Amino acid sequence: MENAESTCFHCGEPVPPDLHLEVEIDGVERPMCCHGCRAVAQLIHASGLGRFYRFRQELNRRVDPAAQEAREAWSAVDSREALWGRERDDGTRELLLQTEGIRCAACAWLIRSRLESFEGIRAVQVDTATGFTRIVWNPALIRLSAIAGALFDLGYIPHLPLAESEEEGRRAERRDSLRRLGVAGLGMMQVMMYAVGLYAGEFQGGMSAASRGFLTWLSLIVTLPVVLYSGRVFFVGAWRGLRAGRPGMDLPVALAIGLAFLASCVNFFRGSGEVWFDSVVMFIFFLTLGRHVELVLRHRNLQAGSALARLLPEWARRITAQGTETLPAIDLEQGDRVRVAAGSAFPCDGRIVDGATDVDESLLSGESRPVLRQTGDAVIAGSINLSQSVDVEATAAAGETTVSSLGRMLLQGRSDSRDAGGVPGWLVPVFTVGVLVLAALTGWYWQSADAERAFPAALAVLVASCPCALSLALPAVQAAASRGLLQSGILLTRSRALHTLPQVDTVVFDKTGTLTRGDPVRGHLSLNPGRPEADSSRLLAIAAGLESHSAHPVARAFRDIANAVPVEAVRSIAGRGVEGRIDGERWRIGSARFVDPVAPESSGDPSGGEVWLGDERGWLACWTLSDTLRPGVRETVAALRARGLQLRICSGDAAAPVGHVAETLGIDVWSSRCSPEDKLSIIKKLQKQGRTVLMIGDGVNDAPVLAGADASMAVSGATELANSSADLVLTAENLQRVEVAFEAGRKAVRLVRQNLTWALMYNASVLPWAVSGALQPWMAAIGMSASSLLVVLNAARMAAGPRRGEGSGPPGIAREALVR
Repeated sequence: MENAESTCFHCGEPVPPDLHLEVEIDGVERPMCCHGCRAVAQLIHASGLGRFYRFRQELNRRVDPAAQEAREAWSAVDSREALWGRERDDGTRELLLQTEGIRCAACAWLIRSRLESFEGIRAVQVDTATGFTRIVWNPALIRLSAIAGALFDLGYIPHLPLAESEEEGRRAERRDSLRRLGVAGLGMMQVMMYAVGLYAGEFQGGMSAASRGFLTWLSLIVTLPVVLYSGRVFFVGAWRGLRAGRPGMDLPVALAIGLAFLASCVNFFRGSGEVWFDSVVMFIFFLTLGRHVELVLRHRNLQAGSALARLLPEWARRITAQGTETLPAIDLEQGDRVRVAAGSAFPCDGRIVDGATDVDESLLSGESRPVLRQTGDAVIAGSINLSQSVDVEATAAAGETTVSSLGRMLLQGRSDSRDAGGVPGWLVPVFTVGVLVLAALTGWYWQSADAERAFPAALAVLVASCPCALSLALPAVQAAASRGLLQSGILLTRSRALHTLPQVDTVVFDKTGTLTRGDPVRGHLSLNPGRPEADSSRLLAIAAGLESHSAHPVARAFRDIANAVPVEAVRSIAGRGVEGRIDGERWRIGSARFVDPVAPESSGDPSGGEVWLGDERGWLACWTLSDTLRPGVRETVAALRARGLQLRICSGDAAAPVGHVAETLGIDVWSSRCSPEDKLSIIKKLQKQGRTVLMIGDGVNDAPVLAGADASMAVSGATELANSSADLVLTAENLQRVEVAFEAGRKAVRLVRQNLTWALMYNASVLPWAVSGALQPWMAAIGMSASSLLVVLNAARMAAGPRRGEGSGPPGIAREALVR
């Protein structure tokens, strides 16, 4: 249980012992850990929204003091009408903001209550799953910066609406699909209740004409909105197919729905003949269900454009004759001079014109070690400035950066990739035309043989031939497989992977962050034999104190040291290391020559590198650094090799560490220093040789090749762009889930084949009965529903997917991956 006296009431962080900040909430003085949390808590209480603290399910995030700079930058957006959101007919704007820090429904209530109290804000909706806040506001009454400021005041951080239209389009499509499914489902349940009454009355010797008419009238009233709303999509699709000269499956479906409904209405008002309202609503419901399942699976694929936008910083500091100004990074132009602080990402491609720094380009190049960039050197948008502030002249910005070219490569790779399991394009129009011809011939025959049976027989052919079970065969298995894989720690984003994995004969791994963790780990410690006074514990504490002031990745190897020594006058020297003073004496940590010009030569350890520590008299200690393998890597490599698969490593890292990992795992074929173009070229070359390739990676530089491979996986901790490009995402760290995915693919292919066989057998066996006139339309609808139900039940066996290797991990991990 939390100690209310030592933890912040707002965010739960420890309260420094010498800090005494309190806010009275519900008559009790509540401790606060910083002035930021105190200000937010006071605002919430003063606004009459103190109930938030009683109903919140999770603690808030700590208020970030650095967010103040971003808050001030929002004033630049007040003049950018393009970022105000979609304009509505009444002059208001509809804006979608990604809002950081939303934890639970209480957060949504707090944001909505606070924003709706402002004049000029019409409505606010908060999606706690995705973190998007939808705001309807009037630019004539309130500024956008004021709206953003209100969110900052509550402790939440709004982000620029760069991907607004894209996300809003997906949300609208999901809402419409769910509404159509809901209307069809409710309508089917209601009409079937009336149908049971009608059929029961017939079996029990008949029912009065008034009762029958009343139930039929209710069925018509309920069926009408189902046809006009849920069924509208089929009529629109049929018309588009006809206009394009390529009739699709929507055409016989629309004909069956329209003819059955119209004939039922005619017979009802005429007072004689059959009505098929129950068949119509069942028909629409099962077809709508299949389409909704496909839509949900498709939307799990995160959009590459959104991921690319979030890879770059939102704001940039442009240097002008009057000083520096903060503006949205998308407004930068070629030739602008930009100041990039240490620890920040470069907002554009450019050339350093003042200063030198270490740059982490691992997200883009795959190189695990930072590189020194000096005046005149080029830098890439999205890479991280590690050491010190530099000035950069923009050579490419917005859509012309290297990151944007990665996006174009990603789209090219995705469009070129082979789509396993797809239906041949020529089959649909052939099948459609065949069904229409068969229905017309059936109607023509019965028109001459028995005119009363002509229309029901033709309608029965249309209903019986509708491939409802066929249309559910794939999506039902995919949906069940998605649930089973998620329980096993794997998120399925593209269903094609299930059908491709059993055909894979080549697996290509990235190295850094995929086979290895990507974080340096301290290894062997060597002490200077000429300095016997050296104490390893003391030296480790000094090293931790120096590295605590560095953003260099090597500093992560010392972050577990709790007793770091305080350091003064710290200075970071790009490409060399960190220097500081301890008890008046100068200490250095970094490269051997930086610490001591006469230090021994590097051992050349291929697994990672070395970091040296010394004082004014020379070097004292040297730690080897290594990048450890991910859990389950050895077992996964052995299992894939046992399947007879060819294994390769394709990495952007240097030859020595790549070769070391390859030798450790027994992988004979490997490539180093590979750019994204090189990786994609290797994959395409393998595919031209007839090989089916699975790519496993984690970085931004892996995104194009993940999209271009036949099947692809992103490991746990991968970048968002890699996740959006991959067919499967591992939500837990253990790599043995790769073998789980292979087993799931094998089982999915088997179940799909069973479903397709059953559906084809059903359609083939029932069509002769429909043509013969023995099968009434209502009987065809019931048979179609039963066939579809059998397909769904068989697919449900997939949900209990295989679970090999380590446990599935905390459920929250899987849920978080699903939301993203």
